Parts: sequence; C-alpha cells; structure tokens
Amino acid sequence: MAPPLAESHSLEKKHLTKEEFQRRIRNGQSLIIYNKKVYRLDKWIKYHPGGSLAIQHMVGKDATDEINAFHPSNVYQKQIHNFYIAEYSENNLKATQEQKTIELAYQRLEGKIQKNNLYKCNYINYAYECSRYILLITIAWVLLLYGTSTMHYMTSAFFLGAFWHQLAFTAHDAGHNGITHNLLVDSLIGIFLANFCGGLSIGWWKRSHYVHHIVTNDPEHDPDIQHLPFFAVSTKFVENIYSSYYKRTLPFDGFAKFFIPFQHYLYYPVLCFGRFNLYFLSIHHLSTSDHAPFRKLESIGMIFFGVWFSYMLSYLPSWKLIIAYILISHMVTMILHVQITLSHFGMSTEVLGPEEPFPAKMMRTSMDVDCPWWMDWFHGGLQYQVIHHLFPRVPRHNLRACQPFVREFCKETGITYNIYGFVKGNEVVLSALKDIANQVELLSRVAKSHGERHFPCD
Repeated sequence: MAPPLAESHSLEKKHLTKEEFQRRIRNGQSLIIYNKKVYRLDKWIKYHPGGSLAIQHMVGKDATDEINAFHPSNVYQKQIHNFYIAEYSENNLKATQEQKTIELAYQRLEGKIQKNNLYKCNYINYAYECSRYILLITIAWVLLLYGTSTMHYMTSAFFLGAFWHQLAFTAHDAGHNGITHNLLVDSLIGIFLANFCGGLSIGWWKRSHYVHHIVTNDPEHDPDIQHLPFFAVSTKFVENIYSSYYKRTLPFDGFAKFFIPFQHYLYYPVLCFGRFNLYFLSIHHLSTSDHAPFRKLESIGMIFFGVWFSYMLSYLPSWKLIIAYILISHMVTMILHVQITLSHFGMSTEVLGPEEPFPAKMMRTSMDVDCPWWMDWFHGGLQYQVIHHLFPRVPRHNLRACQPFVREFCKETGITYNIYGFVKGNEVVLSALKDIANQVELLSRVAKSHGERHFPCD
C-alpha cells in the first residue's frame, strides 16, 4: 500500500516551478521531491543515519520511491515534514506512460508485501542463527585449545571463517535497521557483530552500502563495483573516472592495465583476500570520516577483535601455523565475497538517468540466485538481491516468500527478472569479466598501434 501524501505545515501552500527548483539546486540548496512536495535538507543532511552521500545522490530528483523503500512509515509520514518548503508545480514528474505503469505496478506490489505481513520479522529465525553462530565459534575454539595436530588447527581456522561468513548476514540486517527497527538498538547489535566479533566497521558498511542501494552499478558512484586495479565491470573504468564515493580519480594505471586482461582468471584468487581490504576500509573510515556516530565504540570493538583474535593465535605452536591459520580463516570468507559480487558484477552498468523508475533500475542492475529452500542458510537469504533492492526493509528470511509477487510484477510490466542458479550465475559473472577484459585488451592494442600513450576517452 502506497504511503499517504505529505502534508504541508503552512495554511498557504507555496509552489515551486521546475525552473525555480532547478535554480535553487544550482545555488547549492539540497532539495528533493517527495510525493510532489519539495523538501530542503541542507541543515540535516550531515546527520542522516545512512550518510550524507546517499541523500546527495537524490538532490534535485524525485526521491519518492527511494524514501518509501528505505525508511519506516514514521519517517515519511511525520519526520520529513519538518523540512517541507513548497509544492512542486511540475505535473509530469513521470513523463511516459510506461513509467507511470511501472510506478503504479510497484505500488501494488508493495501493497501485496504489506498485506502478507512480509515486513514483519520472525525472531525465531534469529534464534536458529544464533545457535549456529555459537556452534561454529565453539568448534573453532575447542579444536584450537585441545587440538594436537595441524589438521585440528586448520579445521579450527575453517570454522572460524565460517563463523565470520554467517555472522555477516545478521550484521547486514542490523545495518539496515531491520532487526528491532530501533535505530540505536540495531546499531549496537551491528557494532557487536561486525566490530567486536568480526573486526569490521558497521559504520563504514552502512555508509558504503546505502550509497550502493541508491546508485547501484553506476561506475562513477557505486563503491561496490569500484575495484581497480583488479576488476573493471565496465569499459568506463579505462577513462580514469572520478569516484564520488572515494572523492578521488580511479586511475587506470599500469597495475590496472596488467591485471584487468586477466580479471576473469583472478576473480576467485583475489576474492580470497577480500577481507583484508575490508579491514583497511573500516580503519580508514573510523580514522578519517567526518560523520561516524559511534566512532569510539566501533574503535573499541575493533581493538577488542584484535585482542581476542591475537589471543587465539597465541595457542598455535609456530609462526608457520599462525600464518596458515590467518590465511585459511580469511580465505573461507571468500564465498561471502562471491555471493555479494555475484548479484551485480554481471549486470548492466548503464546509467539511464533519473527518468528510469526506481524498480526498473533495481531489476536491471541486480541478479537473484535460485536455490532450494534448504540452502537458504548458506546464502543467508540474501541470494534474492533483486527483491532485497526492491524492498530493503523486508527481512531477508521473508525474501523467498516475496518472489511470487515479484514474478507477477515482472509479468505485468514486461521487466526482465534476472535469476540464475549459483553455478550459472558464476558463469554469467565470469563471462562479463572476460568480455570487459577482451575489450580493454583491444583498446590497448588500438592505442599502441596509433602510438598513443593512454587509452582514448569516449
């Protein structure tokens, strides 16, 4: 069911024309449109729980679908009205009949999700998962404390990696404020799971992940596909593009020119070391970010992680075993990085502009992974990334139940539903990486044949 329209706090409603709206944007005002009403977020943007960048990507645009998708009803029914300034007088926000059809169908789809109580969280699922987490970490400790052989120690490392892998799914829910739906409580749960237990910053993850949801697969803006020099999922990366997230140019330098032609071979080996990069990004966020609401607690959590993990390693009898333990425990989490990148690396990276309806963009840039229900624990329920991107607040345990309604939506609108089995999904990603690698190699040969020092820009 679509949320009610925002209500003005003024008896006399002021109207902004499209020209006036755009003029104010050019003058630096942070204005968004929600349900044909204009809101000014200049003073509040830096306090946004999801980070300022997520809002900045919506400045000057109709953010109705994004606000409805990412926020509980009290935000768009009450809190947002504190920032209301005028009515938007442009009537044709959604220009074409196709766009209107998709928007109306998406509203009906959301109504079905509401009607079937799929936004409600079943906490029994978390009880099962907590039992699994406790079992995994207990096995890791027991094998380490009482082990007498290399096999015991390496098996312990495997179970520790499995613990981190599984833990990430619940940390994800907490980051989306999807467990208790209380911002403070879910933030504390996320800090305990991510920082104290996993050594990663939940604050960094939220800032990055919310941007990813808003600008999915946009080469210039989505940090989840900006992985030079090892991966390029679009030929745009050869142009030394500027990353709005990292606030720097992503150079297609000598390292990138060396690695990218082989990226389809390097995909799995590089992801084996992905967690080490997450440590760096977490530390960088907590030490440099202007907005880190729980900076001290998160830092304490990461220090605590370093202490208890070092304490584990102290039980190993040699440096060779310590290094092997670190590598195996971290390489086990490679499967999580595959699961994350699988849903987007093989999908479209075109930027079709603000006229593209929110649900159409989410379905174009995401892929679901089909698997039997008894494998949901392995994928954490997040194999349904298309559905998750359409409805980020739906608990991941309910995403499978949403699938029939999404299929109906696709049939009604004619939008393609990208869904593959796990093996086929990997083939799609590897094929996409190979295609980009071949194009980059061709560009390199053309450049060399013309005696150019750099790749040409479009």
